[in-house]
Amino acid sequence: MVSFFTDISSELIAAVLPAFLFVTLGTSPEIIGTIEGAAESLTSFLKLASGVAADRTGNRKQLTVAGYSLSNFVKPLMGLVSSWPQVLALRMGDRIGKGIRTPPRDAMIADSTEECKMGAAFGVHRTLDQLGAVVGPLLAFALLAPLGFGGIFLLTIIPGSIAVAILFIFVKEPKRRECATKVTLKGAKRIMDRAFSMYIGSAALYAVAAISYSFILLKGIEMGLPAEYTALIYAGIQACHVASGYPAGVISDRVGRIRAVQIGYALLFASFLTMAVAPSVQIFILGAMLFGLHQGVVETSQRAIIPSLVPGEYKGTAYGVYNTAIGIVTLPTNLAAGIIFGALGSAAAFGYGAAFSVAASVAMALTHRQMANRRSRD
Repeated sequence: MVSFFTDISSELIAAVLPAFLFVTLGTSPEIIGTIEGAAESLTSFLKLASGVAADRTGNRKQLTVAGYSLSNFVKPLMGLVSSWPQVLALRMGDRIGKGIRTPPRDAMIADSTEECKMGAAFGVHRTLDQLGAVVGPLLAFALLAPLGFGGIFLLTIIPGSIAVAILFIFVKEPKRRECATKVTLKGAKRIMDRAFSMYIGSAALYAVAAISYSFILLKGIEMGLPAEYTALIYAGIQACHVASGYPAGVISDRVGRIRAVQIGYALLFASFLTMAVAPSVQIFILGAMLFGLHQGVVETSQRAIIPSLVPGEYKGTAYGVYNTAIGIVTLPTNLAAGIIFGALGSAAAFGYGAAFSVAASVAMALTHRQMANRRSRD
């Protein structure tokens, strides 16, 4: 429920921010790509530090509360901005909060769950998270005309405050199956065997492929959709994300998480290819919906793999490494996509993403081989 209300807050902004930057502030695609990538990349090492701290202190809830509180404090301030550098600064503040909270939050979910149900557990989390991501854009569409961009941004204080209150009052630290450990650099190296390293490489290649949804919304504007209707496109993407999240988790528990992730990569490839060659708005919307389906499959299954790759006492550190690897590539890939979009057009930008989705799938196949080799040695 914390994630549900936080995502209502976040997606109220996300659904209209590209249109606000592009139409109201006159920001170029290159700058939009920089904004979308910079905050995540610049806070990527914070995710690693947060994961290590969660393992060392044994108190994951405190870090989670701090991260959610920071994010939900800075988002309403977006209603006061008048230039893209101010937007960038506030996006960075929001992402710093996410960097603090994400590894300890994921570790808390893993601590609360049996190994055989890990995919389903992360599927439940993604489903509730993305339900908020559907409600937020729908509210943005309904309220943009009467409130304007500034009013939408200020409105985020309501669901954000509810989320922090639920977390602080009702969420309890789960009893860990492993004792808190003093995490050291030497000890952390235990998790970086070939299977985990190859997995992180695949996740990073996927992050290069999965360019920001902002480029999808810009494509819609390019094809003639009114700016306010981009919120509905975004809501549709999130609805497909919801629809695929929990089923993907259950399927990954049954047929294997590696296979589930590769299905997600294939959906991303199909999505980008469809949008790159879309001859009509209807075909473009189909490609956008495939993008939402792929997100539910990948984001559920990717995180569910990690507990099977590392010792239990290093879950927080492992999630920190995972999120850091993704964060490091977010800025350069979105900057590159923005440059390609501006110079060569949207089809070239989507082709860029599709090519890296194939590379990510190959790396995931190699991860599967390394995991099989590890099991045979054990």
